[in-house]
Amino acid sequence: MNLKGLVHRELSEGVTERELASVVGVSIRTIGDILADKLPEDPAIWETFARYFRIEADFLRAGGPPFPPGVFRLGESRHGASVGPMRKVPLLHSHQVDQMLTNDEPPGVVHAEAMLETDVPGKRTFAVMVKDDSMQPLFSKGELVFVNPDLPGQPGHYIMVDGDPRGALLRQLKHVGGQAVLHPLNSRYEDLLLTHRHRVWGRVVRLRKNL
Repeated sequence: MNLKGLVHRELSEGVTERELASVVGVSIRTIGDILADKLPEDPAIWETFARYFRIEADFLRAGGPPFPPGVFRLGESRHGASVGPMRKVPLLHSHQVDQMLTNDEPPGVVHAEAMLETDVPGKRTFAVMVKDDSMQPLFSKGELVFVNPDLPGQPGHYIMVDGDPRGALLRQLKHVGGQAVLHPLNSRYEDLLLTHRHRVWGRVVRLRKNL
C-alpha cells in the first residue's frame, strides 16, 4: 500500500483530482505530483493525508510498517481527533490472527507487524493486508482492511475467511439457492461455497468506510 495507490483508488471511485484535493485539504498540484511519482517532502502534507485515510503517517510514508515486527500491549486507550475517538489496533499476518480469535476477549499483548491508529470500533478488531486483486475495484492489492470478529456476517457483507489452499480470502458473503457463497468482485475469480473447512475471521471494514 502506498500514497499513490490510495489516491488512484479514490479517483477510480469517481472523485475528480480537484474534488479529492479539496476534501483532503491539499492543493490540486499536490495530487498531480503524487500521480507523477513526486511524493510530498513536507511532513505536514503526509499528516494531512494520514488524517484523511485514518492511518498513521509513518506507516503511510513507509508504504508498510515503519518499525520491525514486535510484541505490543493492547489496551482501550483513546484520544479525541477531528474524525472521532482514535485507538491503536494490531496489523497482523494470517499466521498471527489466532491471537485475536481464540478467546472472546483480546489478549493483553499481541505479536504484530505494527500498531495502527484508527477510529474503527471493536475490542478484538485487527488489520490485515489485501493480498491479491480478487476484490477489485472496491479493494486493491496492498490495501489494509480492518476485521471485527465480533460482528456477524450477513449476506452482502464483506468477510475474511481462512481454510482455503490459497490462504486467507477476502470475499462478499452471498446466499445462492440456500447456500452460503464467497463471492469475488473481480470476474476473473470464481465463486466458492462457504463450507466447514472455512473459518470466518469476522466482518470487514475498509479503511475509512464502514461496509
